[in-house]
Amino acid sequence: MQTPENNRTVVQVSHDVETFIRYGDENMFQGQFEQAVQNYDKAIRSQSDSAKAWHSKANALEALGMYEDALKCYNTALECDDGDAECWFNKGVILEKLGKAKDGKACIENAVNIATGSG
Repeated sequence: MQTPENNRTVVQVSHDVETFIRYGDENMFQGQFEQAVQNYDKAIRSQSDSAKAWHSKANALEALGMYEDALKCYNTALECDDGDAECWFNKGVILEKLGKAKDGKACIENAVNIATGSG
């Protein structure tokens, strides 16, 4: 949009949850994991019960090797939406990486049950 006083174009940027998640997803695609975490945090500040934002942040933290922090975020995402099969699967993988194979396997089995509708 043009402003008459200075003839500059003003860009209006939406700062809603989905916008910050999209920014974070683009950061992930480009391998900019720290920046992705920052964008997901902005989404979470905007809507603290966004399972998608918490799940995405967990994925970025996992990519950074921050497994304990990722696990906390997966848990928060599942508190917001316990029917997210992918989140259960990712939590299971993290638990296995943390040496908790039995718990990890249970999460992965839960993910499969949710995904196939057999749980």
